[in-house]
Amino acid sequence: MVVGVCRFVISMPGNRSLKEKRARMRPLIQALQKNYKVSVAEVDLQNTADAGAIAFALVGNDRRTVNSVIDKIVERIEELADVVLQEHDFEITNY
Repeated sequence: MVVGVCRFVISMPGNRSLKEKRARMRPLIQALQKNYKVSVAEVDLQNTADAGAIAFALVGNDRRTVNSVIDKIVERIEELADVVLQEHDFEITNY
């Protein structure tokens, strides 16, 4: 069993309120859950209007597959026009 965990910080230029932030974060989180079948949550910066930290986790049988899914998600986040990926880090562990 292979477990992959990734955390990333995004900035959302132009956001002025937490309400705007949540309106932009909710569809992103839901899309990751739906398209990649990962567990996702906002994990930090909840009270910051123009930035957010999201983490996701996934389990697989093969380290290469888990790494591929993490790479695809990071690439997807980088392609989004309304957010800027500030940083990301991940860990893959065999059990």
